[in-house]
Amino acid sequence: MARAMSLNTIFSYIYWNNIEDQPDHIYTFNGGTNFGFQSGSDFGSGTQPVTTSYDYGAPLDESGRHNDIYYALRETLGPFSSDLPDVPSIAPMIAIPSVDVKPAFYLFDGLPSPYSMESPINMEALGQWYGFTLYRTTVNSSYSGTLQPGIAAKDRIIVYVNGERKGVFDSMYPNGSQQVITLNLKSGDVLDLLNENMGRVNFGPDIPYQTKGIFGDVTVGGSTLAGWNVYTLPLDKGMAPPPQARVPTNISPSSSPIFYTGTFDLPTVSDTWIELPEWIKGVVWINGNNLGRFWTIGPQQSLYAPGAWMQKKGNVIQILNLEPTGREGTVSGVSSRSWFNNPDPDAP
Repeated sequence: MARAMSLNTIFSYIYWNNIEDQPDHIYTFNGGTNFGFQSGSDFGSGTQPVTTSYDYGAPLDESGRHNDIYYALRETLGPFSSDLPDVPSIAPMIAIPSVDVKPAFYLFDGLPSPYSMESPINMEALGQWYGFTLYRTTVNSSYSGTLQPGIAAKDRIIVYVNGERKGVFDSMYPNGSQQVITLNLKSGDVLDLLNENMGRVNFGPDIPYQTKGIFGDVTVGGSTLAGWNVYTLPLDKGMAPPPQARVPTNISPSSSPIFYTGTFDLPTVSDTWIELPEWIKGVVWINGNNLGRFWTIGPQQSLYAPGAWMQKKGNVIQILNLEPTGREGTVSGVSSRSWFNNPDPDAP
């Protein structure tokens, strides 16, 4: 109802503009996709990551297909044209009933060679611009108290002790509203801080302050932790299975990130929307192409998968499941996408 009223208002405005011979500007007319890690961010009381989709209610959606807005616009402008062309035909979206994906290996089993340093530095200082950075230290004494990951979370930090998840910091949550993560570390414990760059602000006065990662001392109970190995994980094309990787078992909400893989065939190659119900957060690649980030909080619940990136036989899908639960639903391709919000399971 609200959508119909909004469209009526917009098209009434366009109609009268044409009656008065005034120009119209439509932004955006053809939607797009922030493939990979290119989605950027806005900023208010906290970081506001932009969705992978750049559809923005465009008359042509991000797959280039006509929608109800397009046809309403065509009907509105039709009386002002003496030669309205036919609507071009385009192949329909396809559905993939299910894609059989299975847990293949842990992200932490495929780490590259690290940079060693006393205190963490931001990802740009490591020659990295997008993706993830893992900060790891093995403590040589006992520490107890509240964890402070440097000056601030830039942008999202998942905390693990000995591979077991302990909590999340996220710059999306306003200052003063972060999770309070209390740790009790003993000598020999491994503390991992997995940082995710959620997108840089691309306008306004905050542009100069878009460094990502951890910088400044990491403290537990006010004591500084020194001696870090830092791993850059740009993951442009996903990750190849490491030799002798462990196959994840007993998956639960405390598990560290897991790569899932699977293959699928198509009777007809065309575009589709990939949906991952009951998955919380992660990234999807098809045949090495990064479709972008999924996140249960929405509003985007479907990732655009272009037919140009697929073939009839032997398509490979890889999913980085950042927050495994053991209750993940069936991955599928759908011909009509979904938009809705879910509660943030990590919100403080």
